[in-house]
Amino acid sequence: MNVYAVVLSLATFFSTLAGGLIVIRFRARLAMVGAFAAGVLIAVPLFDLLPESLKLSNEVNVRAEYVMYAVALGFVFLLFLERYVSVHRVCEGDRCRNVRHPKGGLFGAAELSIHSFMDGLAIGVGFHFNFHVGIIVAVAVISHDFSDGINTVTVMLNSGNSLKSAFLMLLGDAVAPVLGAASTTFITIPERFLVLILPFFAGGFLYLGASDLLPEVHEKNPPLPSFLSNLAGFVLILIIARVLDI
Repeated sequence: MNVYAVVLSLATFFSTLAGGLIVIRFRARLAMVGAFAAGVLIAVPLFDLLPESLKLSNEVNVRAEYVMYAVALGFVFLLFLERYVSVHRVCEGDRCRNVRHPKGGLFGAAELSIHSFMDGLAIGVGFHFNFHVGIIVAVAVISHDFSDGINTVTVMLNSGNSLKSAFLMLLGDAVAPVLGAASTTFITIPERFLVLILPFFAGGFLYLGASDLLPEVHEKNPPLPSFLSNLAGFVLILIIARVLDI
């Protein structure tokens, strides 16, 4: 087992947990935290997952169009789950409204956990290349897993889930990269699959950020503070992606 990968993945556990606990602590201001989370969820695909997928597609001779098809599929998949599985139309007389089922948050949080598992895989694979690459990847993952914790709890609470359920999903998200790093001792994901899995998640995150969180936070917050919180999420991921070169 790659000891360095597993030890550093433990830092991602605490990083993810810290992000989620901050949301729980300040849940009275969840709308503003949601604005930040929306910026993060949109920025991760744009600055991290898609550039990495397109670069990898060139290396393994997979057409870039297929990468974009995977993005669209991920977007539509989560759209279907959220709109037609977890949202119900309730009518009282002549007035109808949409009621969101907590399952919608579970779907989104589960995607985040799977992504975190793959972050752990990335740490393990990085150390398979060499120590330097492993350290760079680990620092990058530790940095943006803090925002993953924020996103997991925000998505769960915004979907009407209980605080207990949100915390349990946060724990799952925090453990996921540790399991991912440990699994690199036993399994590897072929690059041809990875190049399509990453953009699939990117599409799901774009849906969660742009279609799910953004409309709600703009409705509940004054325009300027909401925009600045969105922008802060964007800038955080841009710094991580460019400065740490993930």
